[in-house]
Amino acid sequence: MKKYTAQINNKQLVLVSEDQKEIGRIVELNKFFSSGHYIIFNSRSYDIKNVGFLKNDAELFNSKGVIYFTDLGKERIIKSGADVRIYNFKLSKTNQLFEKGKLLIEVITEEKKKLKYPIYHAEVDESVDDLLVLFFLHYSTQEFSSIGGDGD
Repeated sequence: MKKYTAQINNKQLVLVSEDQKEIGRIVELNKFFSSGHYIIFNSRSYDIKNVGFLKNDAELFNSKGVIYFTDLGKERIIKSGADVRIYNFKLSKTNQLFEKGKLLIEVITEEKKKLKYPIYHAEVDESVDDLLVLFFLHYSTQEFSSIGGDGD
């Protein structure tokens, strides 16, 4: 298992490995009329767009198209393209992502009174793409993701 830590720093959620190497970051974009987020990973930028009813779902995309998208109603993230994969998630005090019943990502939120922002600890299966880790971290830590709840 890979162990990561994420912490908010200057309106960016920065994901680092155990040896403090930066994996990537989720950046909050605030413009005069709109706001949003994007991910910086391997020196590339990936946009995140909230879509669907009440904007509860998200799409991660770049110039080549959508890479991952969520389906809150069925509690899943789908990898698009030639190698389609379906991941199921559970969002609660511990946020978890599974593929075919196998736990791939577990994110635990550590909140301390002296800290302004929570710290996220992630345990990640070796097989998982770090871009998926960043997207899941973004999606599972957003306020709207708590409205999902009980599933089917």
